[in-house]
Amino acid sequence: MTLVPSRLRCLTPKGIDEFAHYLRQLGTQPNLPVPRTLLTDAKRSVASTLGDVTVEMRAFANRREFAQYIDGRFTEASIFVDADESGLWEWLSLFYFDAVCPPNAHGRRTPGVEGRHLLRDADARRRFRHLLRSPYMLHRRYGGGPNGELDLLLSYPLPVHGVAATHIGERARLMASAGALAAANRLYFDRATGRPRRGYSDEATGLRAYCKFLNNLPDCFDLSQSSADTVVALLPKTFDRWIAGAVHPHLTQTRAALAEMQRLTTATGAEVTDLLDGLLQGLLDRKVSQQQSLVRCDLFRAAVVGAYDSTCAVSRLGLRHHRALRDSPTYEVEAAHIVPVARGGRDHVQNGLALSRTVHWAFDEGMIWVDDRLRVAVAKDVERDQRNQWLAQFRGRPLTTPIDVRHGPNSEALRWHAANIAGERG
Repeated sequence: MTLVPSRLRCLTPKGIDEFAHYLRQLGTQPNLPVPRTLLTDAKRSVASTLGDVTVEMRAFANRREFAQYIDGRFTEASIFVDADESGLWEWLSLFYFDAVCPPNAHGRRTPGVEGRHLLRDADARRRFRHLLRSPYMLHRRYGGGPNGELDLLLSYPLPVHGVAATHIGERARLMASAGALAAANRLYFDRATGRPRRGYSDEATGLRAYCKFLNNLPDCFDLSQSSADTVVALLPKTFDRWIAGAVHPHLTQTRAALAEMQRLTTATGAEVTDLLDGLLQGLLDRKVSQQQSLVRCDLFRAAVVGAYDSTCAVSRLGLRHHRALRDSPTYEVEAAHIVPVARGGRDHVQNGLALSRTVHWAFDEGMIWVDDRLRVAVAKDVERDQRNQWLAQFRGRPLTTPIDVRHGPNSEALRWHAANIAGERG
């Protein structure tokens, strides 16, 4: 097939309406010819404002191949921002209609739902149904997926939306988590065949159950910060069928110690902290691998952030952001060790404080500490530098502590920090 380059354009509202009308007509007239005149008609399409981009009429083996190709075309045209111009993806859908909606042996086409070709749905989650925009955006977000984040999502043929895109693509919490995507790839993708494993759509233990379990974890679990090892370790025993042989032996040992994880989806408040802290203690007194250390760190963060209701113990700020209306929010607050791990501190909820990022840094530097009355102390030299005076407002402020006193900071740990971290400032 001769490859004839065409300059990228965008469909106008009128052009999109006519494309939508054609898609509807295919329901009763599946042999209708593709209205390619819309691609160049001046009233129905306009030149892209992104730059001079050329594309070629060609076939693609799968969604990944298309994403790599189109991202390469934009890059060659010195377009380094996300290419998401109005009408662009509708134009590309029409241009590549033989690839996204190929005719069968009788010349009939089945386009599926409108959202596979048009971006008119106001719900951002359903925009991932678009057969061309979705793989491109995923490729951009995860830099091609070097750690397997995209193997499962982009392995389908281009005309296929796929089970993975359905269950993962419409959950913002999972889509924002490289760890969740990479873990799904470990469990359900067969690298030898380049295809999903047989039975991965099983209702009880397959991809849908995996997505449901992770999506129902308490908000204190920031999946966007969790490693693939942690995500796998969190899965209950019902997923053992998929985990066997898919993870390192050290991680399998960790999962055995975390057998209570199924309870996390029904536990609330202090119950979550109790459960996580108990699990952490089971991991503390053993020599651990790097993978297990990452898991322990992620569990510590969830336990501490949950104990303080995702709110800074010093500033009382609890900034949060909802990526989508029905998905769990992300929080700015972090889990700080009172006694650093490097100096013998343990991943125990009582050795932690929930602090905003700036306050966390100041605490680690000894610019602030907590005294015996559980009030914030600020180093005298802080106010000598005008850039640090913001911290002075916290001097003498009572520390905000968890409702459950069992999860509050250990007094000995606070004294150690005051003497050895803040005290080092002289």
